[in-house]
Amino acid sequence: MMRPRLGIVAGGGTLPGVLIKNCKRETRDFVVIALKGQTYPATVGDCSHKWVRLGAAGEALAFLKQQKVEELVFAGSVSKPAAADLRPDLWTARFLAGGNIYGLGDDGLLRRLIKHLEREEGLRVVSVTDIAPELLASSGTLTRVKPTKADLADIAVGAAAARELGRQDKGQGVIVAEGVIIARENRLGTDSMMAKLPAWAESQERHGVLVKMLKPGQERRADLPTIGPDTVKTGKRHGLRGIAVDSGNALILDRAEMLKEANDAGLFIYGLTTQDAETLYHPLIYLIAGEPSADNLGARLMIGLKQLTRGRLRFAGVGGAAMSAEGLESLFPMEDLAVMGLAEVLPRVPTLRRRILQTKADVLARQPDVVIGIDSPDFNFRLEQQLAGQGIPLMHFVAPSVWAWRAGRAKKIAGFLDHLLTLLPFEPPYFEKHGLATTYVGHPILDSRADQGDGQAFRRARGISEDEQVLLVLLGSRRSEAACHLPVFAETVKRVRDEVGTLRVITVTASPTEELVSQAVKQWPDDVITLSDPSHKFDAFAASDVALAASGTVALELAMAMVPSVIAYRMNPVTAWLAKRLVKVRYANLINLILDREAVPEFLLNKCQAELIAPAIISLLTTPERRQRQKNDYADALIKLGRDDEPAGQRAAKTILGLINAKKNDAM
Repeated sequence: MMRPRLGIVAGGGTLPGVLIKNCKRETRDFVVIALKGQTYPATVGDCSHKWVRLGAAGEALAFLKQQKVEELVFAGSVSKPAAADLRPDLWTARFLAGGNIYGLGDDGLLRRLIKHLEREEGLRVVSVTDIAPELLASSGTLTRVKPTKADLADIAVGAAAARELGRQDKGQGVIVAEGVIIARENRLGTDSMMAKLPAWAESQERHGVLVKMLKPGQERRADLPTIGPDTVKTGKRHGLRGIAVDSGNALILDRAEMLKEANDAGLFIYGLTTQDAETLYHPLIYLIAGEPSADNLGARLMIGLKQLTRGRLRFAGVGGAAMSAEGLESLFPMEDLAVMGLAEVLPRVPTLRRRILQTKADVLARQPDVVIGIDSPDFNFRLEQQLAGQGIPLMHFVAPSVWAWRAGRAKKIAGFLDHLLTLLPFEPPYFEKHGLATTYVGHPILDSRADQGDGQAFRRARGISEDEQVLLVLLGSRRSEAACHLPVFAETVKRVRDEVGTLRVITVTASPTEELVSQAVKQWPDDVITLSDPSHKFDAFAASDVALAASGTVALELAMAMVPSVIAYRMNPVTAWLAKRLVKVRYANLINLILDREAVPEFLLNKCQAELIAPAIISLLTTPERRQRQKNDYADALIKLGRDDEPAGQRAAKTILGLINAKKNDAM
């Protein structure tokens, strides 16, 4: 049966010539519409053809009807035309005026054109693969050189990024190097994208993979992803390691020549299946912690995520020692962000701004599956606000205490966050009423094993007898906090020692405070045991009789360890003045907040004075009944916090993975 006459709309490149050869080989009747400034003259040769400019669609259709063409195929690339070629004829002007086509991307415009040609002009538009199915890319490695494990990881990252780019109808290809997207295709095409890459020298190591994927839901009868010998030559010139394409959805031109070019250059060509993309892809979780307590929260979150995914995910971002131990390579030292309070933040504004810009650039380059700011609101909220609208889900772990002060923050962060994870059960309604999806996950400190320290072993190792009393002094995890507390805590320790006699003192430091505290306590009377190794922290807690601690997350760790304590906190005078006028709650200590009474003595702001704090510590050291009463209060508060529930890290991890999967399903 004779096939209907075919019209080939020929753009640039070699694809139109391939279709012409196929038609000649199969003795199929055809004509060519050659686009001025696009089609190579040698392509049409002696074929029946007509040259038309890009804006003269009416002229092209008249020729096709005259030639009794029934089927039409679009083949080849279209580069930016001259202004004169774009001048629309009457048919083109009517088509452009027939609907709002100016906001459409390439695929949207082609889809609209194909629909119009079939419905209004009676043509049947076919795919290149209907005429030359042998052009479709097969799966697996097509070259002698095979992609390494690292290359496959880059391919998976690139496939996800290319699909996201395609979902936005902006392009089909990206270039990935070591998990980072270093280039994205736009309407100017792959060659234009690669031309922006730096030149490569033979002495340099090759890096980077070009990944081209079909756009999600793309009209398959036009503009399929395409590679050929020229793609390989350009890739070689820019030092790429290889090229990966969407198997069964991409075209390979001049296959034999292309593979020879790739083999000679030492590049791999890989056909990626949908199953490959699912199997190879490990979600990228971008975490940002700015202080030791957030670093610990981040580490427990990473543990939960790795357990649920069996380690099939990647991490990037900013963190400290705890997150580094779980596999995070921090973008810069976390200590740059460890600052709290208005007066304390102001001198650090230039550094914070620089780090915000650096982190934003890194996020946009990596295109993670989700960004999670962990506490540190002075930095994270500013960053998250700048990332809003970039197509990357934004989560925040640890709600701002809007129930305590500055309630307006709930509405503000609802404007740029996608999801909030809270530590306390009463927090979600404050944010949900502003439309922010919020999940109570519990406090990760409950999973910290703070209650499993070996106090006896710690005492034996450091020569502390069973009858010696031990005071644990915790000055805060931020350098600015420790600097504020050192004078008053030093005077408090002196007063307590003068009253009770023999007293051993232990202090535990975090990386931002280690040098400051270690030097300062050398001036205190008697030897102070200073710990910087976090692995012995909870042993030190268990060895202690009473603690003096700066208010913060550590208060909950002390409750877990059943260490009776006194809480104190001092701020810069300007910050303290603001806090007294803005804070609406009666207590700062989490145990007191949960119980709604002062189970743990608090000495805050102007009450943070040695002459007030020391008697409270002395009372605990000398009165066993007071210590036991506080331990009983600890137990009640921990039950209310959900101590026996599912680990908070796992609950948070489930919520995060659910958000990632929802985004993936929306994109498909």
